[in-house]
Amino acid sequence: MTKIKGFLKPCLLASAIAAVIAALVGGITAGGTAAWAAPAGVALAALGFAGSAAAVALAETFDLRLTLPMALITYSIKLALVLTVLSIVKAAVPDALLPFAYGVVGGAVAWLATQVAWVYKAKIPYVEFDQRS
Repeated sequence: MTKIKGFLKPCLLASAIAAVIAALVGGITAGGTAAWAAPAGVALAALGFAGSAAAVALAETFDLRLTLPMALITYSIKLALVLTVLSIVKAAVPDALLPFAYGVVGGAVAWLATQVAWVYKAKIPYVEFDQRS
């Protein structure tokens, strides 16, 4: 679980910055509805990524071979959740659908770009040495 703490903090910070930008851009371009819908979409994306990272890290504590199935399961759940929330937003507040969807995409791009930058800068050994003396 401690392995995800390295990239989680900068990714959540990038998502917070993206949410503020989304609120400003949404408010300026499409009004009050977009000012809350776009950052809500960013928050949904960040929640999905953080949740799946935590679930995969938890699965790794049991057995390393469980990480791929857990990643696939969380991806499926995430996709279903986003589609469900998008349909709820469309039914409840149709004007918020497009800004919310843009927020989801923007949040995903911000999260993934930050994670890629973190991995590029991280010193991650690709060879694991045996701990025997």
